[in-house]
Amino acid sequence: MNTQDLEYFTIAQLAQDIESRSISPVELTRLFLERIERLNPILNAYVTITADNALAAAQKAEDEIAQGRYRGPLHGIPFSIKDNLATREVRTTAGSKVLNDWRPDFDATVVAKLKDAGAIILGKTNLHEWALGGTTINPFYGTTRNPWDLNRIAGGSSGGSAAAVAASLCLGSIGTDSAQSVRNPASMCGVVGLKPTYGRISQYGTVPGTGAYSCNHTGILTKSVEDSAIVLEAIAGSDPKDPLSADKPVPKYTESIGAQVKKLRVGILRGYFEEVMTAEVKEIFSQALAVLKQLGMETEEVTIPHMDLLPAVKVCTSRVENASAHDHNLRTRARDYSPQTRNAYLAALLIPASTYLMAQRVRRIICDEFCALLQRVQLFAVPTVGFPAPTIDECKEGWLDIDGRKIRRQDERGGADSLCAIPFNVTGFPSMSVCCGFSKAGTPIGMQIASGPFQEERIFGVASAYEQATDWSKRRPAMKAG
Repeated sequence: MNTQDLEYFTIAQLAQDIESRSISPVELTRLFLERIERLNPILNAYVTITADNALAAAQKAEDEIAQGRYRGPLHGIPFSIKDNLATREVRTTAGSKVLNDWRPDFDATVVAKLKDAGAIILGKTNLHEWALGGTTINPFYGTTRNPWDLNRIAGGSSGGSAAAVAASLCLGSIGTDSAQSVRNPASMCGVVGLKPTYGRISQYGTVPGTGAYSCNHTGILTKSVEDSAIVLEAIAGSDPKDPLSADKPVPKYTESIGAQVKKLRVGILRGYFEEVMTAEVKEIFSQALAVLKQLGMETEEVTIPHMDLLPAVKVCTSRVENASAHDHNLRTRARDYSPQTRNAYLAALLIPASTYLMAQRVRRIICDEFCALLQRVQLFAVPTVGFPAPTIDECKEGWLDIDGRKIRRQDERGGADSLCAIPFNVTGFPSMSVCCGFSKAGTPIGMQIASGPFQEERIFGVASAYEQATDWSKRRPAMKAG
């Protein structure tokens, strides 16, 4: 085995070889660390690499497996963690200058569960400052580059996690998603990004202020749909440390892989976001829908009466909830924020409580309207992002080219790259991004498959059927060290 072999491995493929001891967790971890050493200076996916801890954990995993104490399919599997999730005695910055030297004395629940499952933590991945944005152009820790085109963004805010998975610098990563932040980078980097139902995974240990309390979700980035199911089985479940975690049994999600999908009805979600969708993305998405139909599914265009209010509800909700966690730092360390982030939170602090409450009332109406749609369809489909991954320079300039029209990347509705994703943060519904094609520039395009609350099994079934019917997931970026 060599570092190039890592490009073709998935968790599901490696788990059996690790259990049978034909692959050594120590050797595997060393190979990933070697690949990180070569490629991370180019990509800037990791901000902290925990090589010594990883090798010690790999040796422990190897010893346990040799003694017949195999823990399951994540035992000995190398992971990365978004740097807004607490890791015991390991620097956790949240992409901010404020927390540059913070080393928590505890693990986030999701990290603890990964460790309990025997996973190997290679390090912490870069993110947008305080997770507030979709580019991972970070003023303090540098820009994460897209493995498919180093001149383009990797998306965000979990850009480092998505780039790490796509470039085979780990086999899976944990991110967070308050508006787009798992699915957007998954789409732009061509990996699988799952935002499960609100409360399905504990958020204990997520840095306050890096995700709106009622819209944020802990999510998963992997190379395949089956890998996503494996990880969710290990990290889902109620948590007494997170009172908003769901007290519901955790299904055997892997049993959904290969499930029957014929006759399922898929609602093609329409609404306010078509104006930021390029003809290229529309065509690729249309081809993806044709595959779903070939698999025996039925499609229907759907929307809700108050679809156009979704961005206002999302921005009012998330900015106010996030800003509440920044009040002290804004009063005492305002200069340790970038101007853009600081101004966004200062503006949010001026939103009246009555406006926030009104947004929640409208949100309830929107959720009810989506639940009513689920009487007609079982799933939803929509492009993950309306346009291919923009260049780093375009994002710095603040403009996007939508078929010859220049539009602002960021306006009062939030980022243009989040508009297709936010319906499932406002409702809390589960949603997964899978690669459904490539742009003319050679960068991945994603399709979201979503469903009703705690219907992840249905998403896994449809997403895996689509994945197996196409070859997009088999493609790998041609990463080379300079």
